[in-house]
Amino acid sequence: MNKQIPPFGLRMPPEVKEQIEKLAEQNRRSLNAEIIVRLEQSIRQEGRLCITVDELRQIIDEALTKAGK
Repeated sequence: MNKQIPPFGLRMPPEVKEQIEKLAEQNRRSLNAEIIVRLEQSIRQEGRLCITVDELRQIIDEALTKAGK
């Protein structure tokens, strides 16, 4: 990790911290690295779940076309 990144304080419920600490140990990562990996995965997943308005219109058009046949 880049030492030039400033620290960021984070408050979380103790039970969540315990779970992340266990996962970090299982994955042989630091607590900080585990949090970063999981945040990055969450961001990527959210991006895959989003579609554009044009994509939605295309899906609706295709469904209406199929329903009309």
